[in-house]
Amino acid sequence: MPTDSLLTLKLPEGYTFEDLKLRRCADDAIDLDMGLVKLICTMNGLDFDKVRQDPGPVVTSLLTVWYKSHLAEGGQPDAMMEQLKTQRPQLN
Repeated sequence: MPTDSLLTLKLPEGYTFEDLKLRRCADDAIDLDMGLVKLICTMNGLDFDKVRQDPGPVVTSLLTVWYKSHLAEGGQPDAMMEQLKTQRPQLN
């Protein structure tokens, strides 16, 4: 059985999913705390400059993994994430 490599993404201790400050932009894209994304990239050996050039794949993975973890730990559903699960927005 193949393993889900997304599940091995290291998340920073002392932070919550809400610390990402996920929000919708005027052009229907999303925005989040890129400083926290940079920290997660560093923790996982990812080149943040490359991620900034094409954030979609890494940010999507990060959001998916952290949100699943958030819910599994008893966190409340996030309205933005629930909406994103049904559509594919542009990521800033």
